[in-house]
Amino acid sequence: MWTKSQWNVASSVLSLLPRVRTVLCLAAVFGLATQVCVGQTTIASKRNHDFYVSLMSKSGELAKKDDYCALFSRTKDGEPTQAEGVFVEFAEQVGKIRERATKVPLALDNSGRYCGRVNLGKQYYQPDYYYIDIHYIDGSRKRRRCSFFLTLK
Repeated sequence: MWTKSQWNVASSVLSLLPRVRTVLCLAAVFGLATQVCVGQTTIASKRNHDFYVSLMSKSGELAKKDDYCALFSRTKDGEPTQAEGVFVEFAEQVGKIRERATKVPLALDNSGRYCGRVNLGKQYYQPDYYYIDIHYIDGSRKRRRCSFFLTLK
């Protein structure tokens, strides 16, 4: 048997449930909105002029065939920002020779996230070394390039 004070507490909790549900729904939506790259792992990241540029892939490492994404933000862990004309070049390093680059355009997937499918072809060397250049146009309409040097095992 419930006492009058227990009944008052239960009724006040029940009156708060719709508000709590609304707050939880907003928190869930905001949490999903901030997880821009679900299923993607950062391979490399670097500050380049006004942006932090991150190269991401599903496998979490450089692979010969994978979906790659470039993420641009103003601060290290901040909100993604827009860039224009984004493409990535993969150039194989063979001895002292830098081979011709494979150019892959990246399409806007989410705000500040640009993705594309890359196939580097057959690998003849173990390990294989790649220069990876992410090209973009920043907010002041300047062409920029962010370079990484990664190993394909």
